[in-house]
Amino acid sequence: MLNLRMDFKLAGFLLYALLTFLWMTDISAVVSLKNVNEQSRYVAENFAKELLHVASEELGVNKLQAYYDTLKYIETTKNGHLIVEQLSETLEQKFRERLAALDKLAKILHQSYNSESTAEIENCCDLTTETHEEDTRFRSKVNVKKFCLQVSPDSPNPKNITLLHNSVLRQMIANLESIPSLKWQYFGDENGVSTTFPSTLKQDCNVYDPRYRPWYVVASTPLPKNIVVVLDTSSSMKAKHGNETVLDLAKLAAKTVLGTLSPSDKVAFISFAAEVEIPLGKSYASHCFSDHLADAVPSNIAYLNSHIDERGAYGSTFYTDALEKAFMFLKNSENGGTRDKVILFLTDGIPTDSKQMVMNTIQQRNEELNNGVMIITYGLGAAAQKEGREILTSMANQDGTLYGVPPRGQVRKGQYIEIQNPDELRTKMALYYALFFDSRTKHSPKVSVPYLDAWGLGLITTVSLPIVINGQLKGVVGLDLTMIDLLEDVLYLQKGELSYAFIIDDRGRAVLHPLLPSPLDVFEDPILINITDIERGADFEQVYTSMTKGSAGTKDLTAVRTFSKGEWSLEGRVTKTFSATYYWKPIEVIGYSLCLVLTKDFKQIDLASLVSSGDDFLYHRLDLIERNSDLCRYYNTSSLRSGRSTVKFAAEAFTDPSRYLDTEETAGRVRHYTKFMNDRIGFVPNPGFKSDIRNNVIATRQAEKYWPSFHRLDSGIQHWIPWRYIGTYNGVFRRIPGGMNHKLYSPSMRPWFKKAVGNPAKLTFSTPYLDAFGAGYVITLSQTIYEGRSSGVHAETDRIAAVMGADFTLDYAYHLLARHGICNSDSTDETLEKSDIRCFVMDNSGFIVIHADFRKPDSSCDNNSSHFSHKNVENVHITGKFGFRRICFRLLKV
Repeated sequence: MLNLRMDFKLAGFLLYALLTFLWMTDISAVVSLKNVNEQSRYVAENFAKELLHVASEELGVNKLQAYYDTLKYIETTKNGHLIVEQLSETLEQKFRERLAALDKLAKILHQSYNSESTAEIENCCDLTTETHEEDTRFRSKVNVKKFCLQVSPDSPNPKNITLLHNSVLRQMIANLESIPSLKWQYFGDENGVSTTFPSTLKQDCNVYDPRYRPWYVVASTPLPKNIVVVLDTSSSMKAKHGNETVLDLAKLAAKTVLGTLSPSDKVAFISFAAEVEIPLGKSYASHCFSDHLADAVPSNIAYLNSHIDERGAYGSTFYTDALEKAFMFLKNSENGGTRDKVILFLTDGIPTDSKQMVMNTIQQRNEELNNGVMIITYGLGAAAQKEGREILTSMANQDGTLYGVPPRGQVRKGQYIEIQNPDELRTKMALYYALFFDSRTKHSPKVSVPYLDAWGLGLITTVSLPIVINGQLKGVVGLDLTMIDLLEDVLYLQKGELSYAFIIDDRGRAVLHPLLPSPLDVFEDPILINITDIERGADFEQVYTSMTKGSAGTKDLTAVRTFSKGEWSLEGRVTKTFSATYYWKPIEVIGYSLCLVLTKDFKQIDLASLVSSGDDFLYHRLDLIERNSDLCRYYNTSSLRSGRSTVKFAAEAFTDPSRYLDTEETAGRVRHYTKFMNDRIGFVPNPGFKSDIRNNVIATRQAEKYWPSFHRLDSGIQHWIPWRYIGTYNGVFRRIPGGMNHKLYSPSMRPWFKKAVGNPAKLTFSTPYLDAFGAGYVITLSQTIYEGRSSGVHAETDRIAAVMGADFTLDYAYHLLARHGICNSDSTDETLEKSDIRCFVMDNSGFIVIHADFRKPDSSCDNNSSHFSHKNVENVHITGKFGFRRICFRLLKV
């Protein structure tokens, strides 16, 4: 086999012709390499012409660009200082409103906590859904007139629970009515009882305990914690307790402790017997687990949990080495700041090594840390008997007088906790933080690090506040807020292609940044990274230092903006360097800092006012439009017999994106959209769109004039292109044939849009993917449309107005390749002469875009199949499994 490569510059693709020489006993074949070279060039040139024809005639790229070049634009000079000031004030106001709602709830709880309840309250685990309705705001069925409770299986007194007064329910209802974007409101108490509003059926009834949740712990103990969990895994831990071993229960307790931590905490885990075992971590960051405390972020907690699961019981019980390692972790992680430092030490045996050595180690190593470490010891089995009790109490008090090691200096005394029943181990150990609670502290609301909501609300944060009555902690009250609601003004700020904004917390971690997933597009707990890892412009360190100190400022810098070439993890990135001004200001109420990055001499460019034709707007919600006679089935979705395009708006098209996302659309609202978009004289009030949306809807309507009619089959390829569409940065998406899209759909977040933006003025192909509407496997051809220039001459640096796209079936994609010259060995076209040459197209990231085997993927489970299966047609890389016979070949550049 001889592999010939043809560079195809038009869209950043490479065309390969694979020539197989067949030698048979009765056939001889002579192939001229020069002839093959010429044919390969011929195929590439004609394939380029085919794509240009499709882009021009079937997609209408050139015609639409010419139309945009006739449009008028309005330039507005923007003041960066004023923008960042307005944004910070808006964010401050939002947070203050929500913190005020929390404060009102806390006051009612203080006033009514010991009052007899008059509210009707049901168990969240026993609810029937007859009185509950689906609510878009909560992504579940709820009753917004009631709350419900659930009791933890670890509740110390499940038969004597405190029911909240009806005044608490009234305040929760009032909060939601006042701030409709509020999410869950709840109260967890020291008895393990949680009360949730609005009422909803819970699924975690056998495991949930509010006292084990980070929002509860952070509110109760405001200081971040450096914590080392030390677990005895000696042979005696194999002892059975019911159906489990004591070690099983101890591992569950250790993992529950890890679950109480927030990303502001740091943690390490040590297991010990005759030897000490610590996690080695991943090769590129092993120090995070083997000699330093790790940030208690979800990915690190998950790794430590898996390490704990793998521990077995063997050997004797040597305390000293484990304590040495625990203090080493704490010492290596000293970096200033006020933090609680604690060692949780669990054992079921007395030390095999010298007790005096144990106490000497604690004394010497803690002195190196200014006696700032507290030790909490847990004893069960032999460790709960007299000898064990004595050494563990001495360790907790850091007083080794019994063993000839009297105390030196003032230490932070901990506590020895005796475990008579191993079933209590989880609760006793997970409530370690109670020792850090100080009723004299003036508690303020705590804002959690963003995390993934279990109900599908995307990234959320919890604001929480402890309820302290007569010096005793009664519980913690909390509110859930979506990050999209809090940060929408920054996330959807119209800034231009290069300009952008970001937000960091008081530790310098990125909360919002264009390189991070949108708060709505997160499907797992976020990886928290420092802003300096993604802001790498020259001299950014000065901006960073000022922001983390809570200062405001302005600085001119050379900025580096990174763009995805499609799918981040698969297709890489492109970067653009430009002169910019950084404007930053603190959001003091929550400890965040906002930064706006604008290109030098930034101007906002908007379309000048366009006039609607008066009757051409059609919203994508066909289920809410009275057009039943026009509906038809197109693949697996509803469409229109008339073949008209429909328009979908992304959240960023609205002045209040979170309201759009949280409100169920109705036929009445759709009629309002339609009247506003079709209004020719400005009579219809704006139903909530940003000022430039209507003009973009009118402008993109022109694309429909260049798209072939839904029923036009004379092009000969209409049935090969199921969809054509256009999307804008500000959230307008038009598609033909028209049909419904998911509410969260945003064109600018899609790979086809990003890939076109990353390769401006070029035709780009996506890799194959399964069409959501039943067209089978397709690839997308897309290209950018620039903001207009009267000259019609554009440069790659021009601002992008929109991206046009068309979906091809895989059959048609290969048809374009095979219909010319030599690449027709697998063609089903009987008019083409068969050859022994196979061709495929690869993008500039190495992914196969067009290949004969993609047209009819093998559905078998045969691992030895030389064809691509349905499951591996997507994202096939040239270096991966390839559907060719195992034969040596040379690569020649044509």
